Amino acid sequence: KVRDAPSLERLVTVLAVATVLLVSEGIEVVQRGDRRHVDPHWQRALSYLKIGLRAVHYALSRGQVVFARLTLQGGPDPEPLGQRKRPHAPPQTTLEVGWQLVFRSLS
Repeated sequence: KVRDAPSLERLVTVLAVATVLLVSEGIEVVQRGDRRHVDPHWQRALSYLKIGLRAVHYALSRGQVVFARLTLQGGPDPEPLGQRKRPHAPPQTTLEVGWQLVFRSLS
């Protein structure tokens, strides 16, 4: 069955928002220094998306708050990977902007 355009657009929007939230959470975990809680073998070179997903699973399984802050920073990676098993092409450009949105409860 072929999906209609509005439902496909909603699906893409949901995936995009989920990706932004998980990457932001992964960046927060690394900045707080809590990476080892969700990735004890940190030299496996997990992406910020995977770190964020594991952090959300970890927090929800313990009843902790998730997505308290949405942070996306530009510039070089604060914790670059060590030697990888296979070489990757170096990034051609670096994002030089950043922003932060803090969520607060209504009460």
